[in-house]
Amino acid sequence: MPGTKDDKSHRESDPSDQRQPEMPDSIADGNLVDAERDILQELETALSEHIALILEWNRHLIVRDEDENTENSGQPGIAAHPHADDHIDDHDCNFGAWYALNQHNRLIDQPAMHALATTHEQLHNAARRVLKHFDHNGTIDTAEYDVMALRAESFFSQIRRLERAFRTARSNVDPLTGAYNRQTMLSDLEVERERSIRTNSATAIAMVDLDHFKAINDTYGHQAGDQILQAIAGILQSHVRPFDKVYRYGGEEFLICLPNADMRQTARILERLRRVIEASPVKLDNDISLSITTSIGAAPILPDRKIEQIIEKADRALYAAKESGRNRVRLWRSPENAETGKK
Repeated sequence: MPGTKDDKSHRESDPSDQRQPEMPDSIADGNLVDAERDILQELETALSEHIALILEWNRHLIVRDEDENTENSGQPGIAAHPHADDHIDDHDCNFGAWYALNQHNRLIDQPAMHALATTHEQLHNAARRVLKHFDHNGTIDTAEYDVMALRAESFFSQIRRLERAFRTARSNVDPLTGAYNRQTMLSDLEVERERSIRTNSATAIAMVDLDHFKAINDTYGHQAGDQILQAIAGILQSHVRPFDKVYRYGGEEFLICLPNADMRQTARILERLRRVIEASPVKLDNDISLSITTSIGAAPILPDRKIEQIIEKADRALYAAKESGRNRVRLWRSPENAETGKK
């Protein structure tokens, strides 16, 4: 995860010592959930493919093929390969081409994946040097072979770390909407509460509810409802600030954590979100476009309240928004300080 500048320079100079990559703060496009699955599959394929390559490279070094002429080798039992360059080129793999094609994907364009690609290239270069030396001289250069073995070990371990990182990220994400899930939400909000208290900075929680969602499900079916949830989640995640986080709270409700935002700033951010959603009809598979509105309630994180209590205050403000006509934002404030959103 993120480190200091010194840490970063050290990791870049030694690709074999990469930490797990930081996953994107939000997944605005539901298709990225499928992209993570595809990346995991590609990493597993690369691992299997390179294990097979290592075995084949070693077989070439230690096993004499019956159709090869051992007289050219200079050593009994070890055959020189008649076409060294052709032999080496035949051991290209699919991972390099896949990385070149996809390296600008935001899930792949990160330091740990770049380090894996570097180690991959170093592994193939080391293998080429070992095979060339053997094919030209009939002997194995021990130092070069050790380098190849170390590159292979590094490549395999980096793949495993990346797989763990991607699986951890996927376990934190709601598979339908791509928003963070409720389990992740609770731990994240505790961290934000502690940070807010420690730094004496304002932080807010907002509850977002889709208006008349049950009627949409009843009229157009649950598949249409899923499409709408995905679309609204995408809008929320792409229109909050970079350091805000969106969670699927449950059903048609989302929760947003807004660090470093007092209630005035929170109101502006949420009102902008409400207007964007209202102005963005969702087009269903049957070419029907539905205008969606949301009711939103928000409450500040306060030192003397637990997260559950703060969520309850935001939920009461949300209820006030619905009671006053829906498609609006309401803020919770203590009764002695404000009337808006008071329950």
